Amino acid sequence: MNPNRKDRNRKRAVTAALLLVLAAGVLSCPGEVGPPRRVILLGIDAADWQVMKDLLEEGRLPNFSRLITQGSTGRLDTFLPLRKSPILWTSIATSKLPDEHGIGGFVKSSETGETVPYTGNVRRVKALWDILGEQGMTVAVVGWMVTWPAEPVNGYMVSDYIQYENERGIKFEKQTYPEELFDEIDALRLKESDMVDDRVAHIFPMDRTPEELGAQDWQKAYVKKIFATDETFRRIAHHLNDKGVDFLTVYFNGVDSMCHAFWDQRMHRNHPLNKVIDNYYVWIDGVLGEFIDLIDEETLLVVCSDHGFHGRRKAPDGGTLLGIYMHGEYGIVGMMGKGVRKGSRIIDAGILDITPTILYALGLPVGRDMHGRVLTEGFESDYLEGNPTTFIQTYETGDRVAGEPIASPVDEEIKKRLRAVGYMQ
Repeated sequence: MNPNRKDRNRKRAVTAALLLVLAAGVLSCPGEVGPPRRVILLGIDAADWQVMKDLLEEGRLPNFSRLITQGSTGRLDTFLPLRKSPILWTSIATSKLPDEHGIGGFVKSSETGETVPYTGNVRRVKALWDILGEQGMTVAVVGWMVTWPAEPVNGYMVSDYIQYENERGIKFEKQTYPEELFDEIDALRLKESDMVDDRVAHIFPMDRTPEELGAQDWQKAYVKKIFATDETFRRIAHHLNDKGVDFLTVYFNGVDSMCHAFWDQRMHRNHPLNKVIDNYYVWIDGVLGEFIDLIDEETLLVVCSDHGFHGRRKAPDGGTLLGIYMHGEYGIVGMMGKGVRKGSRIIDAGILDITPTILYALGLPVGRDMHGRVLTEGFESDYLEGNPTTFIQTYETGDRVAGEPIASPVDEEIKKRLRAVGYMQ
């Protein structure tokens, strides 16, 4: 054989071997586990592992059990002293403290003494969905607290005001973005009158009178109203998920509302309404299961609450503290899907950690001006090694002008609900 040909063949063989080694290294290196293509974030107000404990042991929450065994879960510290939910959910969505994001509670008092609910235009900083949209990702936001008027996003926003005044068919501006989305989802909205007794009997014993139940007249209607809201948000979230967005988030209020309305009955084993809260947890577990079933190889699911639930507390003067004083110090956090360790415990997590963790998971830098951290203990070691945390000084570029709360046609309905559970007098 020609010596030159022999050399050429030897070089080709060596080159081929080197390419095989390099290919094998690429295929086995930790960097192969890239970020998920999409994230689903479920917000469940007041969800509490301790309240769920007996239901989990009884096997009545199979999907929360799946989250525990097939994902990473832990307690989520809320702010102390206790704060109102609009403050907490805004901090979850921004990783910023209340004095930075500007949302101070449910309502703000004017100089004349009138109270107006806080509205989204008061928020001074960008939310997670704003940041993702600026990075070219499509988003869908459903029912998140303090999102009216719906702001322009790279995708869809259905504000929390979509739930109010449905009985009277009032339509006003900016309940959705884009504006024409309202007509697309209007048929998905449910109202109290849609909640016939049979439709809510799995939560509340509708076949018995208030006298038989030891209930107040408003409680039966209240269950229907709150369930209609959560069902509305669930239906809209699935509708928007079908559009193939990169980030979907939906907020559910019902657990918190049921705890405020029925906690005293839950504490009495023989009370006919002592299962209302448990029944609602069973329903929300089914909702969680629907979203778990949407997880594929390129999806991360994150579940969180803003606080837990404690029940009545004694005031220093011997009276009873209701409203936010019924909240518990620990909410829940859970992750499941791409890159997540199975059966792992998340330690020392707080509500400011949700946004940094989602940014990290999507391969985006964390803002150094954010107050939370990436919940690294929830991810597989090879995922962490192949996807190191990166940082950016801030996402707060451009001019975001914060204003005063805007009055709306549903303000009185909002305040009526707040009074019903002790948030307002």
